[in-house]
Amino acid sequence: MRTKLSLLLLLVSITGAYAQPDQRIAKTPKVNYDWQPGFVSISELTAAPGLGLTNDGLSRYYYGLTSVAGYQFTRNITLGAGAGVHIHDDGTLFPLFLDIRYAFNSQEFVPFLSGGGGIMLDFTDLESTRVFINPSAGIRYVMANRKSLSFSTGLMVTTGGANARKSFINFRLGLQLKGRK
Repeated sequence: MRTKLSLLLLLVSITGAYAQPDQRIAKTPKVNYDWQPGFVSISELTAAPGLGLTNDGLSRYYYGLTSVAGYQFTRNITLGAGAGVHIHDDGTLFPLFLDIRYAFNSQEFVPFLSGGGGIMLDFTDLESTRVFINPSAGIRYVMANRKSLSFSTGLMVTTGGANARKSFINFRLGLQLKGRK
């Protein structure tokens, strides 16, 4: 009996979710274009102080640049692959990663959640390649057709290499560009 009631409740919930209108009207044409699917390019400046034990040069801080090439599937979901450079006190690491973003329904100021993860290559010693994850939250401002400015903050955790886990709180300032229709 419990299973049947649970399935009925699930069916009613799904029906209610799909019954919501999908054709909302944007306040301005720039926002309407932002809601449409298409290719996106996200370039971000990033900086991060280290957390916890910061006794070696790879855990004190880093700054750098990353770029993501992706696709916006719906108004809310963007998925892409990225690469970049992170300059630490004692060396330079090159991240290769996947990035997924969920944007909440909004007009010009769009809050979002982001998750990234991949590897950080150290070309001076490939044995010191690291694995990382980087969940974050931020806000994006739709400036014009096909252009957005974003700011986010998150927790970068790396593991691997000669020294174990390192943690950072990172801040990212980005520019998102969308392709033409």
